[in-house]
Amino acid sequence: MNHQNIEKLNALEPHLHSKIKGQGHVISRVCSVLERGQLGLQPPGKPLGSFLFLGPTGVGKTELTLAFSRYLFGNDSAFRFDMSEFLHLDAVKLFMGDETGNPGRLGKVLSEHRQGVLLFDEIEKAHRLIWDLFLQMLDAARITLADHRAYDLSGFYIVCTSNIGSQQLLRPTRLPFATLERAVLSELHRSFRPELIGRFDEKLVFKPLSPEMQREIGQLVISEELARFRQQGFPIAVSDSALEFLVRRGTHKTLGARPMKKTVRKFIGDAVRQALKARQTPTGTLAVSPQADQLTFHAS
Repeated sequence: MNHQNIEKLNALEPHLHSKIKGQGHVISRVCSVLERGQLGLQPPGKPLGSFLFLGPTGVGKTELTLAFSRYLFGNDSAFRFDMSEFLHLDAVKLFMGDETGNPGRLGKVLSEHRQGVLLFDEIEKAHRLIWDLFLQMLDAARITLADHRAYDLSGFYIVCTSNIGSQQLLRPTRLPFATLERAVLSELHRSFRPELIGRFDEKLVFKPLSPEMQREIGQLVISEELARFRQQGFPIAVSDSALEFLVRRGTHKTLGARPMKKTVRKFIGDAVRQALKARQTPTGTLAVSPQADQLTFHAS
């Protein structure tokens, strides 16, 4: 590995900390696996690395996966599968292919790409036949699907997410996080076969987001959206009241910060749209409109 690639690898952990808020306890462990994979230190005949991310919806499991995927491999390098689509036996062939030569969704990705990240959301909802396939995928860099073709996994990281044990984390409590973490992992072991759990390089429990972390995530998402509009020639700022407005609407009791991006894009985008329709340049500071549930420009 050349000097430039080493520099990039050294900057990986700070980069992930800048993108993912409230989950600092998992980032160093994730980077350990990623760095071993990128340096060629993983045992031969295995995927580059594997993770099982546990925790409630909207706390950063998918965002962390997308962030390191983009950093290591570029855009469009994470291939995401919603495992709730493959709950029933008749849907298994859609995922794994069949004997007629149909490669299935997984085979299609593996035949078209040689590297990246395979992200399997809500693995607990997949049919148990697919769990058997995961045993093979996590153990070997080559797998054979139902179409009888062998596929190469040696250039991929595998990430599975699960909401198992989330109620333990969302329940109001004064227990330390380490105690809650053990409770989640105990529930995991009751739900999955030990030989499957044992094949993951890391099993990581994500924390519920505090109001302070939700605010930090809101500020990050807003900054990214404002930077996007600046590139289009619209220098926009956001007032404190508008920030609070967006953070309040972008967080949810059970969905965490999942709605944040959609909320920020909607309200800032609507303000820009209204200004353009009124033949005004979208510039200045966004504030909460006193007339309606929306943002509007105040000239700066």
